[in-house]
Amino acid sequence: MMTLPTYVMRDALKPALLGIGVLLGLVWLLQSLRFLDLVINKGLGLGTFLHLTLLLIPQLLTVILPFGVFIGTSVMLRRWQEDTELTAAFALGRSPAHILRPLLAAALLAVIFGYALFLSILPASTSAFKNLQYQIRTQNAQVLLEEGTFNQLGKNLMIYLRNRTSATTLEQILVHDTRIPTQPVTWYAQRGEITLDADGYPKLALQKGLRQEVGPKQVSMLEFERYNLDIRQSLGQQVMAPRMPEYEEYSLSELRQQATTSNPSRAAELTAEFHKRLLWPLTPLPLVLIACGWLLRPPRRQQSPWRLLVASTLSGFAYLGVMMTLNGMAQNGTLAALYGQWLLPLAGAGLAWFVASKGRIHG
Repeated sequence: MMTLPTYVMRDALKPALLGIGVLLGLVWLLQSLRFLDLVINKGLGLGTFLHLTLLLIPQLLTVILPFGVFIGTSVMLRRWQEDTELTAAFALGRSPAHILRPLLAAALLAVIFGYALFLSILPASTSAFKNLQYQIRTQNAQVLLEEGTFNQLGKNLMIYLRNRTSATTLEQILVHDTRIPTQPVTWYAQRGEITLDADGYPKLALQKGLRQEVGPKQVSMLEFERYNLDIRQSLGQQVMAPRMPEYEEYSLSELRQQATTSNPSRAAELTAEFHKRLLWPLTPLPLVLIACGWLLRPPRRQQSPWRLLVASTLSGFAYLGVMMTLNGMAQNGTLAALYGQWLLPLAGAGLAWFVASKGRIHG
């Protein structure tokens, strides 16, 4: 026979997992639309597109996971109110604590997963995402060449192509090079191929074309069968310099170490991120307490249970809004907001106790 804690946890986890899945799919789809232009117009492969967008999932989960747990708890308690299961449980001698404990256990599972997400999975996925994004924008320059358009690479190189037969094969190409201002050079080629050199930087191999150079006193023309055009210099220091990691990519120990050696503005961002990774995974616990404070009681006569659900939802969103606001203020160097975040879970628990006690008094 299924025990009450198992029944409560099962009833809470099902809508929580469903809510997390729906929210994650919706937000992931909206975020993926930002990169859709790379597939439609700039030749990025579908596999690379999926890889790039799937790396966003851990970052999205950090926000969606507390929402999902809160939604699951609220939906479960709302359904128990509607089906009078709460009334039946209390009539059998069960106290609110018998229902609260398994809900807190489910929230604790989310907390454990949240710490794994923030301390290990998120830095690794963010680093992989940034590296792939950097590679697409710089080293893999072929994805930036658009058909029927004058594509500007750097300040001194312009490439026009009529057709693209594959991600790396081009047809009917015009290249205008003004890296030497007094001697502009123009290439016309029937075909071209984007390849990578030994260092992984792009070069353009032109085939069957004409090279025209305009000098101070004459114009020279040269036919060629194949010409390797080095375009890495046109991409400038963005390619030549290594990519600097962002603070989201640091581990917890690296955040603490970097905060002590950085300038005050960056140190504030690193310190705020350090505290966020320790505090944000705890969010499901106060959210569950807030939901239970409003909904873990049978509705009074002539009182709509939807009123309690709306109040619970607004309280949960207000809690998350205040937490995000304090984190943003902490990134700007506000010390009171930095440490005030740690009082917020206690404030959420206090709000839940106050609402629950008022409900019992007036019930």
